[in-house]
Amino acid sequence: MATKLQLSTYLLGICLFSICFLVFVNATISFVITDIIHRKKDVGDAAGTLGFADELLALVACPIWGLISDRIGFGQVAVIGYAIIAASLFTLVQATNVYPQLLMARLLFSLGASCASTMVTAILPSMVSKSSSTTGHRPSTDPNTDSPTPRPHDSRHARLAGFVGFFTGLGALLALGVFLPIPNRLQKGGVTPARALADTYYIVGATAVVVAIACYCGLGGGFLAWSRRHDPVRVSSITQRASSTLLHIPEALKLSITQPSLGLGYLASFVARSSSVGISLFIPLFINASLCEDPAHNVEDVKTHCRKAYVIAAQLSGVSQLFALAFAPIFGYFPFRHSHFNIPLTVATVSGMVGYVLFAKMNTSEISPALLLVVALLGISQIGAIVHSLSLVSSFVTKERNSTKNPETNDLDSAASDEETTQLLKNNEPSAVETYEHLKGTIAGLYSFAGSLAILILTKLGGVLFDHLGPEAPFYLLAIFNLVLFLAVIACGVLEVYKSGTGRK
Repeated sequence: MATKLQLSTYLLGICLFSICFLVFVNATISFVITDIIHRKKDVGDAAGTLGFADELLALVACPIWGLISDRIGFGQVAVIGYAIIAASLFTLVQATNVYPQLLMARLLFSLGASCASTMVTAILPSMVSKSSSTTGHRPSTDPNTDSPTPRPHDSRHARLAGFVGFFTGLGALLALGVFLPIPNRLQKGGVTPARALADTYYIVGATAVVVAIACYCGLGGGFLAWSRRHDPVRVSSITQRASSTLLHIPEALKLSITQPSLGLGYLASFVARSSSVGISLFIPLFINASLCEDPAHNVEDVKTHCRKAYVIAAQLSGVSQLFALAFAPIFGYFPFRHSHFNIPLTVATVSGMVGYVLFAKMNTSEISPALLLVVALLGISQIGAIVHSLSLVSSFVTKERNSTKNPETNDLDSAASDEETTQLLKNNEPSAVETYEHLKGTIAGLYSFAGSLAILILTKLGGVLFDHLGPEAPFYLLAIFNLVLFLAVIACGVLEVYKSGTGRK
């Protein structure tokens, strides 16, 4: 198991701030455009283009960061990611135009943020690695089938994934409650809005530098571990391994098809990230459309109702995130498996299907207990998908596999992963069980890729449906996403029941 320092660094450094900096930039980028660049027209179009470019780069960057972490270790990659985030925060407020300066700075931020989000998933397996990967104990297996039976290992992944969800939620609250109010406080002291916003970015950038240093000391093992990575004796070994790095992506993609639990984890990541967009983007748009764009309202009515729409949207989003934060540990401690079916993920998908369909039909002009209950279901659905997608991917990485490869090739491919786990977990015993840990970075990158793809699809397709079919259309689309995940969960359970029954015959 990881030490307390390593676990604390992971939760309070990687998990907490990976979402914190992202929320801060997304919430303030429009003010950078208006207050610092002084652009007053087409602000929404500019902000949307920057966000789209951000996610487009993340689609490519996430798998690449995963590959890099498989080669040099995730501790060092996490440091690089937060260093890039710090540099981008300092650079964003230096821009004097949207294109190309602000765009380039936002792409630099995307590069760092995609690295940090990928490392959240990549590091998780090593935080709970114990018996199967370091002590040589084999997981229990049904004697009549090749499939390992559910292990206590799985519950450890689920519990830690619950805390990951909790601390990422705290990260969002940290950005909203601590960093975002700073410009207003500085303005009260007589500072201009542009200067206040720039100073806030410098403060947040300095925080990113501190996080990078903390990750270097807490996960990378300090200067000693870094020097061992660059030991001349190991250069030839690293060079040989580099040639096989790109083969990890097709291997990980193939595993998502041949191993249902991994494919289910990717699909759950897709649904989780699309749910976050639904809550943060389409709930405010839905309320705005119902209160601010009613042609029956005169100008004064519009002013009143638009202020009301802002308040209602903030309250509903807040309630949803509050329930997500509260249920993160609950989903983590919820029994990971019951028989062959993933009950927690089933609960999350059913909550999503019911919640999104009901929300699309509800009157959101007034806060009501029924409305609060519905948005609570949305938050529960979101956090359930987040926690158990992480848990599925993490537990898959460390599970035993049947190998047909040459032992020397296996040793070569997994050397960097084994050394990273040894360094992180302070365990020098050789592994007696072959797992997928040599692919953990690549798998984490594809996991983040699935989430970024969900954001691109929902923002574009959901926006088109919103304009042409009605404000409720994106919520029906989200219900369909949850339905697909629900069917996938049931299909995986049925498949395992069938395999178990076949093996006993």
